[in-house]
Amino acid sequence: MYEDPKMMKWRKQVTDYIKENYDGVFYDLPLKLDVTFYMRAPKSLSESPKPRSKQKKKDEYAKFITEKIPYDKKIDLDNLEKSLYDSISKSEIVWKDDCLIVEHTTRKLYSPNPRIEIEIEEIE
Repeated sequence: MYEDPKMMKWRKQVTDYIKENYDGVFYDLPLKLDVTFYMRAPKSLSESPKPRSKQKKKDEYAKFITEKIPYDKKIDLDNLEKSLYDSISKSEIVWKDDCLIVEHTTRKLYSPNPRIEIEIEEIE
């Protein structure tokens, strides 16, 4: 199966980041995840509106700043999820395997501060 070299690099960066920064619990029970991918926005969306800009532009920028605009471009959400979960599994310090994920909510939003936020909850 072909994997884009950029995605391979990203997956390695995620695994390395987790190994260097995660100091939480090791999970081995079924899990519920809430994941948000905050994505970089195009310049047309991320630039502050000028004082004479139309109200529509000002409203759109306000939604962008408060991270309320859905990211509806490539990359597909399911590909991001799979890559993230596999990268976390590869770190071997968060959970035994991503097969433990039995429930999840995931979203992509534009953000002035691109990042990934993950909330993990064990289901007993």
